[in-house]
Amino acid sequence: MIFVFDLDDTLCDTDGFSEKYILKFIQSHNLPYKQIAKDVRFAEAKFDWDFETANKWYKEFGDEMMLQFPTKPNVTEVLNKLHKQGHKIVIATARATDWHTKPEQITLQWLENNHLPYDKVYIGRIDKERICDEENADFFVDDDLNIVAKVDEYFKQRGHGKTFLSTTNYNKNFPVLRGIERINGIEEILNLSNVKTRDKQ
Repeated sequence: MIFVFDLDDTLCDTDGFSEKYILKFIQSHNLPYKQIAKDVRFAEAKFDWDFETANKWYKEFGDEMMLQFPTKPNVTEVLNKLHKQGHKIVIATARATDWHTKPEQITLQWLENNHLPYDKVYIGRIDKERICDEENADFFVDDDLNIVAKVDEYFKQRGHGKTFLSTTNYNKNFPVLRGIERINGIEEILNLSNVKTRDKQ
C-alpha cells in the first residue's frame, strides 16, 4: 500500500514550539504585538501581525524552529512498522521558500534526526490530490480539512483510496464529510481491517 502523509501537525507537533519562537521574535525586536487567538490553523495567526511581520519571523527563526519540532506520539514507531511491512511512505509538505529559507534541507534533516523512513518527499506542494494521483496512493493523512476534502473527492472519482483527518486543537470541532475518517493518533491507521482498499475491490 502507498501512504501519503502531511508533515506539520500531522507527523510533527508545531503548535507549542511555534508559539515559543513567536514570543522570542517579539522580545528580540521589542515589538508591541499581543496574542489575540488561541486555536487557529497557523501559529502566527494567534497574534495581531501583518503579513510582513509574520514572514520576517519565519525567515529569522523558521529553520531553527522546524528542526526542533517533536514528532507526534507513536509516529516513529508507526511509520517504521509500515515501512518494514513493505508499504511505501510518501511525505507531502507545503513548506516553501516564500516563507522558509531552506525547506527541503531542513525537512530532510528533520526526517533523519527523527529516524522516519520515507520513499519520496514532495516539498512546497499544496495540490496533494495531484500527489496522490502521481503516486497512486491508497491512504492520505493531513490536518488541513480543505486539503483532505480535495483528496477525498479525488479518491471517490478514482474509485479507491481512504482519507484521514489528523486531529489538532484548531480542527477538533470541525465536522467532517462522509468518507473522511478523523484520527486522534497516527497509530489508529494501523487498524485498517474495515477499510476497503484496491486489493479488496
